[in-house]
Amino acid sequence: MGELRLFLLLALVLFLGVHGGYRPQNRKWILRGRPWHGLRAPRTDTPLEGDTTVTESYFTQELDHFNSSKNFQWKQRYWYNPTYYNQDNGINFLMIGGEGPEYSGEVTATDTPFGTWGRQLNAGLWCLEHRFYGKSRPFSTQTTGNLQYLHSRQALADLANFIESMNKAHNITNPKWVVFGGSYPGALALWFRELYPHLTVGAVGSSGPVQAQMDFYQYLQVCEASIRSYSTVCADEIEKGFQQMVTLMNTKSGRDKLTSTFTLKPGLNDLPLSYNDIQNFYSTVFGNFQGAVQYNRVAGRYLKAGSIPDVCKFMEVQNRSPVQKLSDVNEYITEFSTGAKFNYTPNSFNDEIESLRDVTYDETGEAAATRSWIWQTCNEFGFFQTTDIGKNIFGSVYPVNIDIILCEKVFGPQFNVDYIKLAVNKTLKAYGGRDNYNATNVVIPNGSLDPWHALGTYKSTDVSVVPFLITGTAHCADMEPTSTNDPPGLAVVRKLIFENIQKWVGKYVISKENDPFATTQVPITKPKNPTAATVEHKYNATDKKEQKEMRLQVSSSSRRIRMGHSMGGFLAAPPAHDDLDTQDLWLGTILQDVDHFDLQNPNQFEQRYWYNTRWYKPGGPIFLMIGGEGPAGADWVTNPNITYLTWAQKYNAAVYQLEHRYYGKSRPTADQSTENLKWLTSEQMLADLAVFIQTMNQQRGYVNPKWITFGGSYSGALSAWMRETYPELVAGAVASSAPVFAKVDFFEYLQVVEKAITEYSQQCAYAIQSGFRILQKNLMTAVGRQILSDRFQLSPPWDENSILTERDAQYFFQNVVSAFQGAVQYSGDNMGLYATGYGIKQACALMLDNDYTPTENLARVVSFMNGVVGLDNNFEGMVNALKNVSFDYGGASGRSWIWQSCNEFGFFQTTDNGESLFGSPVPVNFWINLCTDVYGPAIDRTYIDNGVKRTLQYYGGRDNYRGTNVVLPNGSNDPWHALGKLTSTDSSVVPYLINGTAHCADMYPARPEDKPGLAVVRKLIAENLEKWINFANSFTTSSYTATPHHGSTTSSANSGSPSVPSATTQPVPTTTKSATAAIASSLLLLVSALLV
Repeated sequence: MGELRLFLLLALVLFLGVHGGYRPQNRKWILRGRPWHGLRAPRTDTPLEGDTTVTESYFTQELDHFNSSKNFQWKQRYWYNPTYYNQDNGINFLMIGGEGPEYSGEVTATDTPFGTWGRQLNAGLWCLEHRFYGKSRPFSTQTTGNLQYLHSRQALADLANFIESMNKAHNITNPKWVVFGGSYPGALALWFRELYPHLTVGAVGSSGPVQAQMDFYQYLQVCEASIRSYSTVCADEIEKGFQQMVTLMNTKSGRDKLTSTFTLKPGLNDLPLSYNDIQNFYSTVFGNFQGAVQYNRVAGRYLKAGSIPDVCKFMEVQNRSPVQKLSDVNEYITEFSTGAKFNYTPNSFNDEIESLRDVTYDETGEAAATRSWIWQTCNEFGFFQTTDIGKNIFGSVYPVNIDIILCEKVFGPQFNVDYIKLAVNKTLKAYGGRDNYNATNVVIPNGSLDPWHALGTYKSTDVSVVPFLITGTAHCADMEPTSTNDPPGLAVVRKLIFENIQKWVGKYVISKENDPFATTQVPITKPKNPTAATVEHKYNATDKKEQKEMRLQVSSSSRRIRMGHSMGGFLAAPPAHDDLDTQDLWLGTILQDVDHFDLQNPNQFEQRYWYNTRWYKPGGPIFLMIGGEGPAGADWVTNPNITYLTWAQKYNAAVYQLEHRYYGKSRPTADQSTENLKWLTSEQMLADLAVFIQTMNQQRGYVNPKWITFGGSYSGALSAWMRETYPELVAGAVASSAPVFAKVDFFEYLQVVEKAITEYSQQCAYAIQSGFRILQKNLMTAVGRQILSDRFQLSPPWDENSILTERDAQYFFQNVVSAFQGAVQYSGDNMGLYATGYGIKQACALMLDNDYTPTENLARVVSFMNGVVGLDNNFEGMVNALKNVSFDYGGASGRSWIWQSCNEFGFFQTTDNGESLFGSPVPVNFWINLCTDVYGPAIDRTYIDNGVKRTLQYYGGRDNYRGTNVVLPNGSNDPWHALGKLTSTDSSVVPYLINGTAHCADMYPARPEDKPGLAVVRKLIAENLEKWINFANSFTTSSYTATPHHGSTTSSANSGSPSVPSATTQPVPTTTKSATAAIASSLLLLVSALLV
C-alpha cells in the first residue's frame, strides 16, 4: 500500500495544473460539499504575455440595495480584460464570483471556453468577486450581525449595479452582457437572468443548484451511483467498511481500533461521544469520496488524481480489511488536499465549530470563506448532505440534525431548524426552484456524475431554456479547457452553449411575463361510475357484539403509539353508548369500484357504512363522518353527546359513516400485497365518498341535499379535500386536526412534543433530556447496553455478545420516544384513558420522581404509557410482522397506514430538528429503510419523495388549498397541528388554533374541564354549519375553481361569510408507549407513530 500511495502522491504533484487551494491539515477537506478551495477551484493569476491592461480593480458598491436609509458603501474587487473587446458590438462576458476568492486567471486564461468564446466574439471579459469573499469585504470582520448582508439577493443586486455602472463608465451604448457562473455562481447566473432580464441577453449556469433544500440527501445518492457505475467492487467494499465502522464504534476497544487505524486526533475515546462527535467522524470518512466524485477527472489537479479511479484503487486492493481500505483512502485524500505527508486526521467537532466561529479574515480570504459559505447554507439554501437516502453504501450515519446544530452553535441559537426551514422556503419563493424557474435565454449544463446535478433544473416548455445533462462528467466540467480525454457530451454542450450565445448577442430577446411562483397542479379526476348498488339491514345483536369485540381489541392497545398512530387510528373512538335504542341504526355495504379511474378494471368490493335516522327530518342536512385509518363502527353515529351529533339533533340531520377502503372489513382485495395496495390512496377514497353521496341522494330521494363532511386527523384531511375536490356534492366540511401538508421528514412533530412538555414543566424537560443523554452513552458500551436491557426489560435482551446495528439502536430509541409522543398527542382529550390520565401531567410526574434515576424514570414512563412491562427489541421481527399481507392479522391496519405514509404522505416523525430533548437517535432514514424493507426495493427515497410531491400538487398543501366553506380546528399541543392549515386569506376557510388542547379534542363530548378555546371553536363550527345549511343552494352550485390562493394570513369575517371570532389565536409555533415482548405489540407501537 505504501508504494501505491507514493505513486499516486507523485502523480498529484505532477498534475497540479493551475488550481491552488491547499487546506491546513487541522481542517476538513470538504464541508457540506464544498472543498477548502471553493465549490469551483480558483484559477490563479495567469497574465497574458506582455499584457499590462488586466489589473486588480475595485468598484464602490452599496451595502444594502433594498434599504435606502443605509447609505454605507464598500469596495468590491473585479478584473477586466479588454484585449478582445470591440466597442461597436457591445458584447461583454461577466464571470460571476462565488464562495471563495477570485483571481485574474478567470479573465486572462486563453484555453477556457469563457476566454475562447470571448476572443471569437470580440467580447470584453469581466470577473466580479462575490461580496464577503476574497478581498471584497463590506466589513473588516464576519460577525453574525455583519453577515446579514451576505445574501444571494444582495449579490444579484451587486451585479446589476455593477453592469449599469460599467455601461456608463465605458460608454457602452448597445450593451449585450452574457453572465457566466459555475456551481453556486451558476445558480446566480440563472437567477440574474430571471430577475434582471433587461441587463443581460443570456446566461450560462453550469452545475447551478437552483433548488434550495434543507436535507440534500440526493448528494450521497449520486455519489454512490457514480462510484458504482465505475466499480461495483469499490462500492461494495465501501459499504462493508462503513458497516464494520458502525460495529467497532459500539465498543471501547472498537473505538480504540478506529482511532489507531485512522490516526485520529483526538481519539474517539477521548471525546464525550455525543451524537455530534460520532457523526462528525463518519462525515470525515465519507467526505473523502465526496470530493473524488464531485470533481472526477475535471481538469486541473483532478485530471490525474483525487478522483473516483484513484480512491477505488485503494478499495479494490486485496488482503486488507474494508476499514483499513477506508483509512488508506483517508491518508491519500489528506495528502492530496494538503500537499503534505499525512500525519493525523482531525477529529474534533468542537474544534470545527471554534474555527467556524472565527470572524476574522486571513490575507487571501480563503480560510474565512468557509464561515461565509456555511452562513449562506444556514441562512438561504440548506444543502445539508446527509445519509437520509434509505439503503446506501454509507449507512445511516449522518442525519440532517448535525448540520442544524452546527448552524446554531456557529451563528447563535436563533438559527435553528425553524429559521432554516423558513429561509429555504423564502429562497424557493424568490427564485421558483427547479420546477418554477422562469427565465429565457439560458443554458444549464450539469454533469451526470456530479452530486449537485440533483438540484438542477431539467424541464422547460420554453425553447430558449436549454438544460443539458452531460453523461460521465462531474462538477463544472464544461467550464474547463478541452482535453483529449473529454467525454463526448462535453464537446456537444460547449458547441450548444456557443451557438446560443451567438443567438443572444445577435438579437435581444424580451423575457416572458408570467408568474414564476405558480404551483404545478395535477388535474382532478372524477370517478367513472357515479353511483353504485347497496345492501342494508337494521343494526342487530350480532352487529352489536362485533362492535364490542372490535372496541375491546382496539382499546387494549390504544395507548401504544408509533409514528403518531394507535391501532384504532389517529382518531380514537368516542365513549361507547351501548344502551342507545338501535331501531334507527342501519348497517350497509355499497358496491364500490376497486379503481374508480381505470375503465379496464371491472373489479368491485363491498364497503361498509352506518346510517342513523334517529334525528332526521325531510329537508334536514346530511352529516357524513369519514372513516380513517382504522376499523369504523357504530360509536361515531350513535353517541348523542359527541359534538357533531349534538348538531345533528339540533338541525334534524341524517348521519352516516363510511369506512375507509382497506380498513376494518372494507377490503377491495384478497390481501394487502404491495401490488394490491396500489388502490389504497386518498384519491380513491375521495371517489368512494363521491359515489356514496350520489348513491344515497338517488336511493333516498334527497331533494337539494346538504351534505356536510366531518373527520379528524387523516380523515379530517379527507374532509377538507372532499370539499376541495367535489364541491358540487358537499356544502361544507369540518376538518379537525387535519394534516393537509404532506411532508417526508416531519421533524416538527417532536418540536411540538418538546414545547408542550417544556411549557408544562421545565424541570420535566430537563429530566427527559438528561435521561436520553445517558441512554446514548450507555448504548456505546456492552456493559451499558446490558444495563439498558435490564432496565427496560428488552425482548430479546442485549448481552455482552450482542452486535448492535444502526437500525437496532434507532428502533430502541424510537420505542422510547414514542411514549412521550402518545403522552402529548392525546393529553387531556376526552376519550378513553386519556380523559383522566396518560398525558403530559402523568408522564412528568414519573420523570420527576427523585427516588429513581433519569433512565429508570424513562423506563417507568414507557411501561406506564404502554400498559405493559417490557419493550420489544426485535426490529427484524417487527418488519416481518408488517410484511404479513393478511387482512385477518391483528396489525393489518398498520400495514395499510404505513403504506399510505410511504406512498402519499411521508409524515415520518424524526429527531432531525437540531438541539432537542431527545438528541439525534431517529433520523428520517429509519423510516425510509422501513418502507423499503416492508414493501420492496422500488419503495425508496425517490419514490417516497415523488409521492409526497404529487400529493402536494394534487391538493395544494396548506398554502395553495383551493377549498371553500371549511372550518379547520387544531390543538396547540397536538404535534399534528404543525402540518395543518393555520391561516387563510379566504374568509370561508376558517382555521382556529385551540390553546392548550391536543389531537381532535373538539370532536369529543364537552365537559367542565375543557379548555376555554374548545367552547369557542365548537360555537364557531356551529355558526358556520348554520350558514352552510341555510345557504346550501348557492354554495353547492357554485363553480369550482382550480386557482390556488396565494399568500396566507388569518381569516377575517365579512358580510355574508361564515362566522369567525373577532380575536383569533396567537401565531403558531412551528415547531408512544412500551410494547410487550410480542411482535404484534411492537407493530402497534410502530404504526401508531405515523397515525394522526
